Amino acid sequence: MSFWDSTKKTFSRAGTGLRGGSSGAQTADPEFNEQEQRFRNLERRAMRLLQETKDYRSSVTGMVLSQNALAENLTAFMLDVQRPQDYQNAYRQAAMAIAQTSHPQFDEVYTRTVMEPMAQYCGYMPEFTKALKKHKHLYDDMEKARRALAKEQTKAGEDVMCVERAEQDVKYAEDAFNTMNKALVAEIPKLINSRVYVTDPSFEAFVKTQLQFFNDSLESMDKVARYLPPQGGPEDDKMLDQRVESVMEQVRSLTICTLNV
Repeated sequence: MSFWDSTKKTFSRAGTGLRGGSSGAQTADPEFNEQEQRFRNLERRAMRLLQETKDYRSSVTGMVLSQNALAENLTAFMLDVQRPQDYQNAYRQAAMAIAQTSHPQFDEVYTRTVMEPMAQYCGYMPEFTKALKKHKHLYDDMEKARRALAKEQTKAGEDVMCVERAEQDVKYAEDAFNTMNKALVAEIPKLINSRVYVTDPSFEAFVKTQLQFFNDSLESMDKVARYLPPQGGPEDDKMLDQRVESVMEQVRSLTICTLNV
């Protein structure tokens, strides 16, 4: 079984069982206020990390496409050169192998083991945001009911039935708010803590797929290296610079290059 198949088969995506509550308005409950702030920080960082995983994938894809295009254009650029240019064909074949085999394998595994788990985790953020808004509405309803009760209680010759009805409204509003508030205080830490079970396996998969992709690419490029001179020292670099400069001097000496047009 190849590395790519093995990684896809053994990687277990985290994220199941994460659905939970959410939160809303600044209240007199300091514990809730703290958890809401923690969620806001988590949401911002999680969305940034998700975007970075997408950007990385796009960067690798862009590099592979550019490399393949460069190889194609290099071949076209040197098409009518008389002497054989073995390194051109070798590089073109290597770039094609990376584009058609190594990169698709990397892209599939990276998507399944890195991007999808992160996207799934971030997919719960809107649910918590909705619950935050619901929490604020429940808080406002509770405060409204309390004001209505206070108003009934201050009326001269207050109506007992109206007061009792207002008291029931307050109790209902407080119960609904407290239920939501407790759920959020309990569930937000669970969402925050669960990020470890997403990032740890995803980061491990990211490193392994990255290593495999570049090892596969190196294997393809090694076939080009045989056509290149061995790596030399400073003197060899100096001689290469002199050769390039000599060629450029010949180009500059062409008549068309000396015309003042």
